[in-house]
Amino acid sequence: MTEKAKRLRTRSLLLALVLIGGCAAKPDNSYSLYRNSPLDLSERVRFATFDAKESDDFNGGNCRMAARLLNANVIAANKALGKPPIEGAGFWCERGTYTHSGTVPKKFESSFPADSDSPLKW
Repeated sequence: MTEKAKRLRTRSLLLALVLIGGCAAKPDNSYSLYRNSPLDLSERVRFATFDAKESDDFNGGNCRMAARLLNANVIAANKALGKPPIEGAGFWCERGTYTHSGTVPKKFESSFPADSDSPLKW
């Protein structure tokens, strides 16, 4: 094999390795915010997805903060209307993208104001 053919083969191999390396699976730092329905407490409905190109802590913290705020708002709205709280209905977060299967929590964390539990870096 000539020297030119060897260099061409080496360059082709390096190019192939670079291209294959770019196809490697990226970690999924996303979180999905779910809600269920007061009419069907076992129903899982995707409400939002937090998938910023930040850390796992960033997306998870923001998702949990939104869930706490939304749950507190539902409680306050029912109280303002003189309605009892809807037991077993609420918002929660799970790591990853939406999936139809899974369980629904029995209790839902709520707080207002709700600071993020993640270190935000602006």
